[in-house]
Amino acid sequence: MMDGLAYRLLTTDEFELAVISLLAVAVFAAIAAALYRPGWTMPRLPYVATLCVCLAAGQLSYLLRCLYFEALDLQQLGRLAFAFVLIWIAIGAIVGIASAARARDAFGSNLLWPLVFVPLANLLLMVAPSRQAHPARIGSRASEVVLVACGCVLVGLTLNMPGVSQDYLERAGDARHVQAELGANIAVDPADSEGLEATLRDMVAKAPLPDTLKARVISIEVHGDVVETAMQVEDDNMALDADWRDETTASLCFSGTQALLLDKGATLKTTYRASNGQLLSDLTLSTDICNAFRAPKEREIIAVIEALDLPQKLSDEVAIIGASYKDKTVTYRYAFTARPSTDSWKAAAQGIMCEQDEFRRIVRLGITIKVEFDLAEGENSVPLGQLVMTATTCSANAR
Repeated sequence: MMDGLAYRLLTTDEFELAVISLLAVAVFAAIAAALYRPGWTMPRLPYVATLCVCLAAGQLSYLLRCLYFEALDLQQLGRLAFAFVLIWIAIGAIVGIASAARARDAFGSNLLWPLVFVPLANLLLMVAPSRQAHPARIGSRASEVVLVACGCVLVGLTLNMPGVSQDYLERAGDARHVQAELGANIAVDPADSEGLEATLRDMVAKAPLPDTLKARVISIEVHGDVVETAMQVEDDNMALDADWRDETTASLCFSGTQALLLDKGATLKTTYRASNGQLLSDLTLSTDICNAFRAPKEREIIAVIEALDLPQKLSDEVAIIGASYKDKTVTYRYAFTARPSTDSWKAAAQGIMCEQDEFRRIVRLGITIKVEFDLAEGENSVPLGQLVMTATTCSANAR
């Protein structure tokens, strides 16, 4: 259960993680402000500098996700997630106490500290003058101004840091190895005498719940070699049609924990129910069913690749000059006529590619996409880097 929660936290996108961290900081700030009793006050400039440091620390905490794959390999996802929470506790405590002290300094009451989390209203805490004059010290004002300036620079640097996930994925190498590392966190190899059912029970107990945006898990049970999962559909009017079955089959056959269960010899039986308990649909999958499902899909992909007329100019700056399929990996080669102007171009390129229907269809079939980028300089070319995308790294996996 804890590993499942840690997995969800560490694999959320940047916006979701920012919302979660803000809510966590607000909760811990409320606790700290409620426990705060001394009559200590804080002037404007030190308060602004404190907020800058807290904001920068929150941004820098996202760097912990660089350790994601190492944590998977060492089965330490829970500890890594706890490190996130510990940082948010510290930031929340500092923000709560500092805001309570600033509210007391400006308004004579600690009760106005929640203004720090209210847009525009939080400016009152930053600019409101102190009710009582603070004793002047030589150089104190100048040092406070320098402190605020340094804090603002620190915030600017952290807010403009490029995303770490793409660079880390590149260093991780082949994305299929990433999937193997995920399996290391949830799969165990018990003694043969324990039998397949014991193995499957252990794997299910350690695995992240296969919730999706459209359905959530009600129960998971193991009976012999069958893993029975009951799902509740969030929208009772959702069309459980042929397209839905294709998409769900691809997700369950070739993504995450379910693929590992199938590799062990399990049969997956999943039922989908409405909020009132009514049975809407069911799906039974095995390795043979998944292989039969994937084979014609792979042939379609190979046919599309073989039919490409290359080189193919996509814009004035980029052209696709190669495409191939081998060992469940599709490789594309792109050539730029000019060096990209920003350092974040690879992350932007991945975002665009992951939104394309053709790319999403490929990775959902458990196929790896490798994209190689070159800079064309006359008759020669200079490698610019590569992207490796799967259903996991491309966030196209419905798990």
